[in-house]
Amino acid sequence: MSLPFPRADTEVDYPIYSVGFDPEDANRLVIGGGGGAGRSGVGNKITVFDASHQGEIRVAGEIELSREEDSVMSIAVGPHKGKTTYVYAGINSSSEDIAKGENQHLRLFSINPSKARPLAATATSPSRPRAFPEARIAEVSRTALFANPDSSTYQRLLRVSGSIGAAASALGKEPQLAVFETTTPNPKIRGVLELTKEAEAIDVIQTGDDEFQLAYVDRYELYVVDIGSKSNGEPKLVFSMPDDHGERPQFRSIRYLTREFILAVSNLPRKNTGALIQGLRLPSPGHDKARLATTAKIPRKISATALAVTNLSSSASPTAPVGNTQFVVAVAGNDSSISLYTLEHQVSPVLNLLLNLYPFHTLKGVHGDDNISGLAFSTFSTPKTHIRAQYVKLASTSLQKTVAVHRIPLKKFVDLEARRSRRGPPPPTRYVVAMRSRAPSARPLVVTLSVIVLVLAIVAQSVKELCGVGKPVVFAQPFLPSWHGSLRRPRTHASYLSGNQLISNLMDGDRVLGSKEKLVLVEADHAVAAEGDGDGETTTSTTKKLRVDVHDSDAHGSARRWDQLHVDEQDAWKERLREAGAWTQNMGESVFKGILFGEVAGVVGRVVAG
Repeated sequence: MSLPFPRADTEVDYPIYSVGFDPEDANRLVIGGGGGAGRSGVGNKITVFDASHQGEIRVAGEIELSREEDSVMSIAVGPHKGKTTYVYAGINSSSEDIAKGENQHLRLFSINPSKARPLAATATSPSRPRAFPEARIAEVSRTALFANPDSSTYQRLLRVSGSIGAAASALGKEPQLAVFETTTPNPKIRGVLELTKEAEAIDVIQTGDDEFQLAYVDRYELYVVDIGSKSNGEPKLVFSMPDDHGERPQFRSIRYLTREFILAVSNLPRKNTGALIQGLRLPSPGHDKARLATTAKIPRKISATALAVTNLSSSASPTAPVGNTQFVVAVAGNDSSISLYTLEHQVSPVLNLLLNLYPFHTLKGVHGDDNISGLAFSTFSTPKTHIRAQYVKLASTSLQKTVAVHRIPLKKFVDLEARRSRRGPPPPTRYVVAMRSRAPSARPLVVTLSVIVLVLAIVAQSVKELCGVGKPVVFAQPFLPSWHGSLRRPRTHASYLSGNQLISNLMDGDRVLGSKEKLVLVEADHAVAAEGDGDGETTTSTTKKLRVDVHDSDAHGSARRWDQLHVDEQDAWKERLREAGAWTQNMGESVFKGILFGEVAGVVGRVVAG
């Protein structure tokens, strides 16, 4: 079976904890990890890959770090300065330095390009050898951001946006969140927040000239902090996860979409019951709390482990407003799957909207049975010419030393609904995911309800047949034992005579007909006892009485339907029934249908003589 997206993968010799694409070079991928401090035999490294060729990724550069220090736990690729790319990493100092109270956990590395390295021709391109660029990686500086860290503290979270970065600690007695500047080789601390609970995820976005906003979440609450050119604001609680009978989804990761929206992924309360993706509208002037703008549930039995988001129509300036665009969302599960969604951002004069958070594909078993440790999208820039096929790259890593890069195909999209004047420019061209997203379908609900209705109908029909009401459809009666009898109430009758008042008036007790049995109306002898004239003796006389019975040819002789009777016989039967109080003229002759009639005394002779 062919893969839906082109894939390239490779393997390194150390467990991978963090991954990131160069925001200004979609072909450069940076990963970090290692075996940590000690004698594990596994080194600590940062590796740069080149992913410019489809179906193959190659190592462009690598730096091996001290084995006396911790592994690379977090990575953030910063902006370029000339030809140099700066990479920030979270690496704890050696245990000896930490014991002295020194932990320079924030490291800055530089990546400088070197001459491209040609490769031998391959079977797919025998005449044109390919060239992969090489890169030189060097450590630039070390900085300590956290105040009074203990021996267990390490830098777990790291994000960079423009000239501002943020790092959060983990496992320490006092959780902290540090903000720093990236404008100099030695990052300058802008402030340290003392948190009451450990941060689960953080993100930073530029909101204006030298103005930023920091967002962070603990398990159940979302906070934002405004960062100005001279001072930082206080953390503001903008969203709390709703409490549903003591159970609340837990935040796993967050990413800014725009200055107005933030995307969060949360795990449902019970383990491996699914994940929740929520698009939140951040508070506008006059509002204190964020509001839910869109949501989707990953229905499979997973827990989310990582989140990545990319804008397919990114602005040239970080402070420029975001127009109509499509975001691609990737959520990694603990079953080594990646759920892919698209999300539309629509601009409106009144209120910008998030629409259509729909899935378009699920990558399963991306790293076999190994958990995914990191996800990252490349930055997509709309090309000036639309000749070549366009892709956005999705990188994923695992603790079992594997790296995979998928290329998601894109297609050109023209906003025909975009407003423009006759003399104005043509509608802007942008790109969206080529694979069509799938809106939630009502088919499972309809099928489930249909099955329920069908089962209820079968049960109802079975009960009716057991009670002798209605024509046999499911034929439930033969499945009952012979001694079971009937479930119908007294003075009821066979299903095909339902509602026949004539039979109801003449039938005594319960009676259930077999599939080939019929009712017959006969005139039978009935003994009546009477007392004598004063001598105490009783005398017995015989009278004729009408009754309904199951037809038996031996006991009742021949019997005929109503339309087979002679007119005199019909009149005689009407008279007998009228005298018995079982029939009146206004009941009509329709009540006689379906009944067999025996002989009436004194009528047969007249018919023969007639």
